[in-house]
Parts: sequence; structure tokens; C-alpha cells
Amino acid sequence: MNSDGPAPHQGVSLREIAGEAFANLRAQGRRSILALLGIMIGTASIVAMLNIGHNAQLETLKLFVNMGVDMLQVRASPTGQAPARLDRTLVEQLPGRDPDILLATPMATGRLPVSAGAQQADLGIIAMPPALAAMARLPLRRGRLLGTIDDCGLVALVGDGAAQKLSAPGAQLLPGSRLGVGAYVFTVVGILGPTVMESLNPTDYNDAVFIPLACARRALPGPDPNVAMIRLRPGVDADAVGARVSAALANPASAIQIVNARLIIKTMNEQKAVHTRMLAAIGAISLLVGGIGVMNVMLMSVMERRREIGLRAAIGATPRDLRTMFLVESGVLAVLGGAVGALLGVLAAFVAARSSGWTFSLALYVLPLGPGIAGLVGLAFGLYPAITAARLDPIEALRAE
Repeated sequence: MNSDGPAPHQGVSLREIAGEAFANLRAQGRRSILALLGIMIGTASIVAMLNIGHNAQLETLKLFVNMGVDMLQVRASPTGQAPARLDRTLVEQLPGRDPDILLATPMATGRLPVSAGAQQADLGIIAMPPALAAMARLPLRRGRLLGTIDDCGLVALVGDGAAQKLSAPGAQLLPGSRLGVGAYVFTVVGILGPTVMESLNPTDYNDAVFIPLACARRALPGPDPNVAMIRLRPGVDADAVGARVSAALANPASAIQIVNARLIIKTMNEQKAVHTRMLAAIGAISLLVGGIGVMNVMLMSVMERRREIGLRAAIGATPRDLRTMFLVESGVLAVLGGAVGALLGVLAAFVAARSSGWTFSLALYVLPLGPGIAGLVGLAFGLYPAITAARLDPIEALRAE
């Protein structure tokens, strides 16, 4: 700053002081740029990590976009030589016996080689009631879904990926095609579109063949279901309902396991929050280093501008005026770095989301948070240089070379 510039005094506006601050920072050139980079990197790291964590939580909810979050999965595991089983009648009676349960859908699952002409693939087999299609929102691409008229008919619904595996050049799998499943031949009545793999799905619906539940014994080890999907009333205590369901379906041949959708979401979000906090802490360390850079720039400025400080004090500038001048300079440097860093952080989060195949969503709270934290850091680390400048003796400062 030129020593003959206007002296700050009680009547000088903050706008004039800010204008002088910009001029002083430009005059310091590379030193200001280096301090600015430290603030920018720290702010960008914090903003990027917080926004990535926000997008990760949204992606977690997408894992339940079809089924919803008010769901339980009941799975039976064998306790001996006999196949695991759930009593189909008991499962279907659950909505009438428990007021917190809206819908209960039993199904049997397994895995078998499936053939269509010369093509063969190892696929998941799901023996299902018609209600599963609506509960899981299975997207139909061709043909029709399984209905009550199929009961124990030798008909099948084929997932999108399974249909591709069983198709050959010139012999595409279509409704009306025949499938060999175990010792039986099933007729394809429908082909599904692509489905999203969700955490509660008993198997990947894309890679599966669906048959009527009453036909389970023709393709799977036993005639009884081994999985049930249960939709709950919104807001009920899922753990308490799960305990009641486990007691109602208990049988000597099986160990009953309950998977709670809300608990899965909570666990996944907690894990992602830990990672986000850890990475944001690394960004905070970078921001702290940037703050030290700001303090270094301000201290060097104080030392180099001792004559100017002495002259301002001699013509009426108070210690408060001098403190304000240096605090504004450090604040401008930090806020500017914070604003640019916030934009870079949003850009980094956008690139990370796209590279991960996520849908980018901007967490609006991080935009003011980045520059705000940077400004506080700048003011905190600019306070010592400002106090140092205010305490300089005007006579000794004017004598300084």
C-alpha cells in the first residue's frame, strides 16, 4: 500500500477499508496467491466431502426405491438335513393377525441350470405369488406377468438379464419360448425390463426366472417358501414387528432371520458418515494450513509496512482502526479463497458422482458453509497480526527502514 493513501479513522467506512485491503493484497502478489491456494484447497476438500456424503446417502435410499423403507425380509435357514421352510398359510395370514403389517408375500428361491434351445445358463429361480410383481414393481417389457390363473401352470416370467443369456443370434427368447428347468419344461409368458438390485431383494431379479409358487416343488428342493417380504405401516417399530413375526413363523426345521430395511439404511449411512467426517477432517487440516499461510502473509505485511502504520497512527489512526484494517485484509483473503474453493468443491463432487454412476444432488447448506468456515479461519489467524500492528509504537515505526 502507498504510504500517502487515506488513513483509516473513525469515519472511514468498511467499504473503503475493503477497497484498500484488495489493493494491498494485489500488491503482495505471489505471497497472497499462495495463501489463497491454501484456503481454496482446504475449503474445496470440505465442500466436496460433505457433498459426496450427501449424494452417498441419497444413493442408499435408491436401494429401496421400489420396495420402500418400511419393509422386512424374513429368511429361513436350515437347522438340519431338511430344507428350510416357512409356512405359507401363516405368512399370508400375518396382515390379518398383526395390525402393523400391510402385506406379506411368501416366495421360494434357489438356483438351477436353465436351458432354452442350445443356450444354457445358471440362473436364480423364484417361485412367487402374483402379489410379488406389484410389491417389487417388476417392470414388464413383453408379454404378461404371472397371475392367479397360472396357479401351478408350467409358465415362467424371465428377467431381462436372464433373457439375454438364454437368447441366441436369430433365436431371441420371447413370450411363447420353452425353458427347461430341472425335469420340467416351462412356457415363457413374459419378459421383464431391467430392474434395480435392491438390498432386500432375495436375489437379482434381472438374472432370475419366476414361476408360480404352487410349482416350487417342480424346480426347488421343497414345496414351501423360504423367504417372505413384509410391508409395514409407515412409522411403526420395525424391530418389534420383526420379533413378533419371528415368533409366529418359528419351526423346528428352520432358523428365522429378519432383515430390517430401516436398520440397513441406518447402518449404511453411519458407515458413510464416518468416512465423510474423516475426509472432511483432512480438508479441515488443509484449511488450517491455509490459515497459517494467511497469518504469515499478514505478519510479513506488518513488518514491511511499519512506516506506513506509524504514519497512520501519527495522523490520527487509532489502534482499533489499525486492527480493523488488517482483519479486513485477512478476512478478504480467506473469504475469497473460500468462495473459489466452494465452487471447486462442488465441481469435484459432481465429477465424483458422475464417475460413480450416481445422480448428482447439490447439498445447498455446504455453499455458505465453505466460505463461512474459511472466513472464520482467516479472521482467527489474522487477529494476531492485527493486534501486532495496533501495538506498534508510532515513533519507532516511523524510524523503521
